[in-house]
Amino acid sequence: MLALIEAYDKEALVQRNPHEDFAAVEASRPDYNPEAVWIPSKTPNSLWKPGDGASREGWDKKSIAIDPHSPGRTVNQNYKLMISSTVPRPIALVSTVSADGTCKNLAPFSYFNNVSNDPPLYSLSFHGEEANDSLRNLLETGELSISIVSDWFLEATNFTSVNTPPQISEWMVSGLHPAKSSKVVPPHVAESAFSMECRLHSTIPIYSKSVYRENGSPVRTATLVLVEAIMFHVWEDAIDEKRETVDIKVLRPVWRGGGITYGNCLNGWETPRPDAFRILRHGSPVKHILQYHGID
Repeated sequence: MLALIEAYDKEALVQRNPHEDFAAVEASRPDYNPEAVWIPSKTPNSLWKPGDGASREGWDKKSIAIDPHSPGRTVNQNYKLMISSTVPRPIALVSTVSADGTCKNLAPFSYFNNVSNDPPLYSLSFHGEEANDSLRNLLETGELSISIVSDWFLEATNFTSVNTPPQISEWMVSGLHPAKSSKVVPPHVAESAFSMECRLHSTIPIYSKSVYRENGSPVRTATLVLVEAIMFHVWEDAIDEKRETVDIKVLRPVWRGGGITYGNCLNGWETPRPDAFRILRHGSPVKHILQYHGID
């Protein structure tokens, strides 16, 4: 029988759950409505015009300055501050396979976003001095698949964050189904409405500014990775005829907040970008604003 050595228990350090009895708190809340649909509204202030600034009063509040490197402040405090303020964050469910094919890993990442469209690049940040299974597999093979998380498989996605031993696949314990990829070995998630097959583009090591080895060199605390999408997979009913815009009503994406907070994208609005400045500068109120500042 194989010895099962679990991965590092990051949750014990982070302690992100603020509730002593989450089951009781959860029981007191209303049920999630899976039938809720995307409802667009007007913009927060449909009467806004150039120069108006914020759309509501009360924004001139007293603020406090927090130095991330102040004495006594921990990196865990900075982590909690960052993830609770940089919201909402999309969730990438990342699939990797080791070079020998024995480790088939599936893990969620909210330190994830678009980087460029030519080539189509995405960023992922892997935390820790030592490479976890996902990063190790990616560096070995140069391949991964990313699936966007929707509300109908959020719980399964969350369970893939468990610190299983390398030989125990998160596919098995989460109940999610692998869909065969066409250009890379790692499968993507069949339950996802949008996935992308990716190859490694580049990596950037991130080093601590407070923790050093005995020889004086800083400890690596994260690895920033850029990956290039080489194939997209999208449900037929989730894409327009031009194959360029995904329907958010079908995608129903889930976002990550601070602590154990998640949310959906079922309310929103459309806000058109401004006209070109060469047009705006000759009409009020932009023309009047420029004149007020002595600009012709």
